[in-house]
Amino acid sequence: MLVWMLAAVLICVRGISIRYDKADVGVIFGNALEDDGTPKPILASRLDVALHCYQTGYCPKLFVSGGIDGPGLDEASAMRSYLLVRGVPADHIIVDNKGDNTLATVRHAVDYMREHHLSRVMLVSQYYHLARAQLTFERLGIPQVYGAFPWSFQGRDLYSIWREVPAFAVYSIRLTLNPNSEPISFRPMLFLLGLFSASH
Repeated sequence: MLVWMLAAVLICVRGISIRYDKADVGVIFGNALEDDGTPKPILASRLDVALHCYQTGYCPKLFVSGGIDGPGLDEASAMRSYLLVRGVPADHIIVDNKGDNTLATVRHAVDYMREHHLSRVMLVSQYYHLARAQLTFERLGIPQVYGAFPWSFQGRDLYSIWREVPAFAVYSIRLTLNPNSEPISFRPMLFLLGLFSASH
């Protein structure tokens, strides 16, 4: 228990102390949507941070990445709409709607960066998630990794921080043993939609 708590503290400290600097692209990690398809507060706060990065010239391009949680619940599209309404031009937003976990988002973002010869990335997520996201980018060959996060704390962060300890350990081990590890995820809604489509 003590080791787990210490690891959680170190993960949070690493996230909070991540360097903030000019990047070629900002990567915003998806999160839950409201029933009407708009970003919930956690995701909206990430987008506001990314918007500030964009407006101040720290992220000239924004890579929005998330999964599809059901009909009308496309995280990446909702993120794009949020940014468009607030003045970010469409050609400055890259949409990835297959980023349904951290490794998937990072792999897709790295592919985009290599295709466009980019080397510096700004990660936008919650502070407790940044350490694992940074680790993943570095293991996939992007050494210049910066970060930004909403300065807020909610009670449920305690659960997320607790869960981040084994998640960080698993990512560290998997990517050390095999940097080419593929994302593993199961999205129940996508699975059911696939079955429905196949039956028609």
